[in-house]
Order: sequence, then structure tokens, then C-alpha cells
Amino acid sequence: MIAGIPSDILAALIFPGIAGILGFLVVAIWAERKLVARVQWRYGPLYVSKPLGGFLQPIADLIKLVFSELVLPRHTNRHLFALTPLLLFVAEAVPVVFIAVAPGLVIFHHSYGLALAVVTWLLIPVFLVGMAWAEADKFTYIGAVREILLTAAYEVPLLLSVLAMFILYGTADPYAVVERQSLWGVLLNPLAFLAFYISLAMSTTRFPFEIPEAEPEVVLGPYTEYGSTLFILSFGANYVKMYAGVLLGAVLFLGGWSPFGDLLLGALAVVVKAALLTVPLLLLRAIYPRYRIDQALRLGWSKLLALAVAAVALSAALKAAGVA
Repeated sequence: MIAGIPSDILAALIFPGIAGILGFLVVAIWAERKLVARVQWRYGPLYVSKPLGGFLQPIADLIKLVFSELVLPRHTNRHLFALTPLLLFVAEAVPVVFIAVAPGLVIFHHSYGLALAVVTWLLIPVFLVGMAWAEADKFTYIGAVREILLTAAYEVPLLLSVLAMFILYGTADPYAVVERQSLWGVLLNPLAFLAFYISLAMSTTRFPFEIPEAEPEVVLGPYTEYGSTLFILSFGANYVKMYAGVLLGAVLFLGGWSPFGDLLLGALAVVVKAALLTVPLLLLRAIYPRYRIDQALRLGWSKLLALAVAAVALSAALKAAGVA
């Protein structure tokens, strides 16, 4: 409790909740543009808040989209068309509810909290199909089908990589996971970390996996006909999922808030560790070409799956040997 505010309310409103999600959206979009521009010898966002390096440009873009005309196509089910982006955004954000980011700082504590955070991601393909069906456009449906194919390719390795860490720690409780990391999970089982991180890149359609919304191929995939606030909710959901993913990765593999036992310092430690996981994901846009769908699926169902299975085997062996 800080200043009389219960920690769960603080978590919901500030971090990792509403303020944390909105802040991540602004900072991640700005950082991605600036980092990619730096690699490509460009300036990136500059004209809005020039003294701040264009930091307010994402906010200006957000305001522009909010006040742009909201078009609901006549040939669609308008209620479903408007509702599915909201449901998608919520499904991407729900895992944040179960992730502890400091001692006592979690929106909803559950002994299987980290498992619940991962399982809720399985709902996302349902809403993507709903979006594509509601738009009643062949290009959007092609994009949705590609995203579902990618989902099938990364879901199993993602679940296996997380399972490997649960085997090591013997729990899915976020507090217990951090307490039992005398040695960070990334050092105990680097195979699980690699499988998790690659799966996270695939699940957030980072390069080289930006296939569902590849503009040269299928316009903007399942987001083609959305504009204004509906576009913010649908397309911004990928960044929300990245936010939840790097927080989960910080807790599972980087020791969470350790070595600090203080709420504020612990939260700051998680922010720094999450940032370390975020920056490479943003830089992928500048250094990798885009895979074809068949290449991405082959990677997911062969090398990535084998890596995740090996991670589970390694965790089981370490557990049997009494290392963890």
C-alpha cells in the first residue's frame, strides 16, 4: 500500500495496469521508429515535440486517429464489426492481470497466475476470425488465415517453453517463481528462453514474422477495413501483447524484481528487464527481411518445436538431478 492506496488498485491503475499499458504503447512505438531510423540513417519522428526527439509523435497520431471518421461498412454485421476489436484488445491485455511486477504489486493474485496469463492468449485467434468474418472482405480473411496459421505454429512451442520453467520452479505462482530463482531462469534453461522469445516475436508479428499484415501482399491483413478508434484497438493489440509478453519473460527468466524486496525498486527492476527484452523485438524491423508464410510455418513446426521439446527435457533432467 502506498499513500493509502491498496496495492491491487495501484497495480490496476498504474503498473502493470492502465497507465503501464498506455505508456508502453507510446514509448514502444516511438522507440521503434527512432531505432529503425537510426539503423537506416534517418531521423525518424521529429517535427512533433522536436526538442524531445519527436517523443510526442505517437500521441499526435493517436489523437488524429481518434478524431478521424469512424466508418462502418454497410455490407457487414456492424455490431460484430465494432465489438471484435475491443474483445481482441481485452484478450491481449488480460494476461497483465495475473503477472506480479513487484512484491505485492499484482492486479489479481492466483497460485496458477502465470499459467492463466499464457492460457488467455489462446482466445486471440477466435477474435481474429471474428474480425475477418465481420469485415466480409477476401483480403482481410486471407490475412486472418495467415495469422491463425502462425498462431498454430507458435502456440505449442510457447506453451512448452513456459511449461519447462514451471517444471524447474515447481509452481506457476508469480511470487514463488521469483523467490525460487537463486539463478535466473535464462541461465538455468537457455533453450526455454530462446523458444519463448522466438515464439513471442511470432505471436506479436514482429519481423521476420510480419506476415498477416504485410502490406505488399494482402493490404493490411485482418485490420484492412478498420479506422479511427477501432484501428487503434485492433492494431495496437499487438503492442499490448508484447507488453504482457516481456513482463512475463522478465518474471520467468530474468528474476522479476529481484534482488529488490521494495515495491518501488522492484517495479523499477522489472521495467528495466522488460525494456531489455523489448528493444531487440523493436530492432528486428530494421535488420530482418520478412519470411514467406511457408518459411515461418516450417520454422515453427520443426526447429522451434524441437527447441521447446528439448527445453522441457532439460528442465526435467535438471529437476531430477536436484539442480533446481
